[in-house]
Amino acid sequence: MSLHASKFFHDVVYPKIGDCLQDYWHYMMLVSVSILSFVLITMYRVRTGFGKYRKFLHSNLLEWIWTCIPMIILVVLWFPSTRNLYKMNHAGFPEWSFKAIGHQWYWSYEFLSSDKEGKVLSIDSYLAPSVEGVYRLLEVDQRMVAPAETEIRLIVTSVDVIHSFALPSLMLKVDGIPGRMNHLVFTVDRACVLYGMCSEICGVNHSFMPIVVEFIPKKEFGIWLAKVTDQLGG
Repeated sequence: MSLHASKFFHDVVYPKIGDCLQDYWHYMMLVSVSILSFVLITMYRVRTGFGKYRKFLHSNLLEWIWTCIPMIILVVLWFPSTRNLYKMNHAGFPEWSFKAIGHQWYWSYEFLSSDKEGKVLSIDSYLAPSVEGVYRLLEVDQRMVAPAETEIRLIVTSVDVIHSFALPSLMLKVDGIPGRMNHLVFTVDRACVLYGMCSEICGVNHSFMPIVVEFIPKKEFGIWLAKVTDQLGG
């Protein structure tokens, strides 16, 4: 989770994409600082009278330079960004899927039961009352549970207005749009509990629809799924 006075990203539990995004952030900062330094140095030299800049009335070479350099910078930023987007959108071969549905103002989750019929089970997840020992405005009454070390497909949609399903420690943010299903495939590399919030302003109680997903080992997940199937599918 994010801590007070933190200066960088959360500890990422999805290193395949998380490491790429962190590297791209550092890369963008390097490019941005280089551009800013060049602009400041140029302004200083012009204002202090160094060089012959004030004598330039016309220069085709300069026109080409300040047209081509921004194009090159955009290409330099575009290529790694496109590569990361491709990796994030690559569907792969998920072993398990669940759907997150945004409502005003709570989340519901749908997934398949463990029996042969493969029924669609659903749970609603509301903000839990604030009590001592839990994270204020982050805990829910029913957590979504998912298997760790498993490739998972997350499907996000909405039934009313636009919501956004965000888990910062996964570097994951998927918009939930009525009538549309967006999806993302990811893998969590360890058992953990991840917290998030709706990241799209969706009404008066937008700040009170947290997301909690608990990732547990595969064996424990099989037991949990069988238990939930008995409770909800019977």
